[in-house]
Amino acid sequence: MKYNSIRKLKSHLMISLIIIIFIIALTPVFHLIISIVVRGVMVISRNFPRIFIDIRPIPGSKEIGGIGPYIFGSLLLTAIASAISIPIAIGAAIFTSEALSSRERSLGRITRLFSHMLIEFPTIIIGIAIYGILTLINNVFGVSIPRFSALSGVIALTLIATPYIFSQVEDSLKGIPVYIREAVYSIGISRLKASIILLRYIKSALFASITIGISRMLGETASLLFTAFGSDYYTYTDPQFLLKPIGTLTLAIYNFATSPYENWVDLSWAAAFVLLILTLSLFILSRVIVRR
Repeated sequence: MKYNSIRKLKSHLMISLIIIIFIIALTPVFHLIISIVVRGVMVISRNFPRIFIDIRPIPGSKEIGGIGPYIFGSLLLTAIASAISIPIAIGAAIFTSEALSSRERSLGRITRLFSHMLIEFPTIIIGIAIYGILTLINNVFGVSIPRFSALSGVIALTLIATPYIFSQVEDSLKGIPVYIREAVYSIGISRLKASIILLRYIKSALFASITIGISRMLGETASLLFTAFGSDYYTYTDPQFLLKPIGTLTLAIYNFATSPYENWVDLSWAAAFVLLILTLSLFILSRVIVRR
């Protein structure tokens, strides 16, 4: 009896210790979220709803201005990069998971290796690489391609999001029971139609992977410093807006948070709040889809 009491005591102590460590670890996260919500709402309330449309204010003035161009830029880059990366990632995942011949399996291993390498790369390296490649093309071939542009930002976000979506979709396809896969192929349909049926089987995981990839793009900063570069104004009125620098919420936070001007610092809190709401909305959406 005494031995069992000691074991129970040790068990309760360890559980209590784990809970305490868990609470300590989450405290900074909750403090950050609460700070962003409180400060962000206070700033937004000063110019609501114009803050979601207006451009940045004059530095050092009493105006609060707005973050309209940065919201537009984030949504535009994410939408275009998603339209490119999602089909590529899903197609590559189908190819690697459904490879039959030895040649296809070899290409699948190369694709998987390249994807894992991109995931491990610091995203700032991807931005620098794109900048360097565009510079090389300009110097060697004489083709003038803007290094700081929305197009460069789209390329960077595509390279960042594609391997994430690919890896998760591939794992989901590999997790399909063998009997279901055999039943699908036994019908005698083409590999394309069979792949579509298998994708329907993992649709919850598929949508969750896509939302995670989109969240990854929305929160990206480092690579955009060398590609999208940033802009404080709307660029959609220019016919060649994809070849012009463009601002995003993350770049606005980076630039305004380190500014000596109080109204710009306040604007960074508003941008952080909007970005937090967008990211949390995607996270909640992915959890709801997975549970279904």
